Amino acid sequence: MIDWREKLIATAIHFGATLFLAAIAASVIFLLWYPPPFATMIGGSELFMLVVGCDLVLGPLLSLVVYDSRKTRRLLWLDYSVIGVLQIASLVYGVMTTAEARPVYVAFSMDRFEIVLAGDLRESELAAARDPRFRDVPWTGPRYAAVVISRADHEDALFEALSGNEEHHRPKFYVPFESQLENIRKRAAPLATLKQKKPASSTLLPAALEGVDVPAERLGWLPVRHFRGFWTAIIDTDTGKPVAYIDLDPY
Repeated sequence: MIDWREKLIATAIHFGATLFLAAIAASVIFLLWYPPPFATMIGGSELFMLVVGCDLVLGPLLSLVVYDSRKTRRLLWLDYSVIGVLQIASLVYGVMTTAEARPVYVAFSMDRFEIVLAGDLRESELAAARDPRFRDVPWTGPRYAAVVISRADHEDALFEALSGNEEHHRPKFYVPFESQLENIRKRAAPLATLKQKKPASSTLLPAALEGVDVPAERLGWLPVRHFRGFWTAIIDTDTGKPVAYIDLDPY
């Protein structure tokens, strides 16, 4: 006779263990790799959520099916080992896929910010970085950089861009963000011009700037490009860095 109480207890324990592992992975992804609002902007975490959702449902369901107190300990160990391996493999796949799509640089280039993903940077381009600070792919959240192309590099940059390898995907052109602060300030426009150009921004800005402790006169805006399109960055002109983002194409 099937003891449903034991099966349900085993299923609940399995669900709790799966949820614990998923929570650890989610904390790394959403707090470290995809700090707000990058998860919404880029959407690279969607596959991870799908994989974790399947893990949370299918793992405990399999536990409900296979658990039977009449089985030998060895047979139960074998059943749960197979389930555990499948679940961990699925979770690792989701984490690694999400890691490949994570934002690693917010690069100022000419007149806007470019969101650079881990998968955008070739090993050969990382190795060619002139500044050693840009020869690796960060694992602790996106870093800031600026893109500067010298006259000697214009032909190379143009040729590679035509083949799809754009300048912000080439760390050889990266320079410290602070070195381009004056250019960022020149390119940044006052929020008043954004409201005139895009009336919808008037309803988006108050929520985006809630809790931002920067005087209004220090705020400006610049476009942000990512692989899905454009957003708008609200920047502190003292530092040149975004203090908020809004889901609005400023063009």
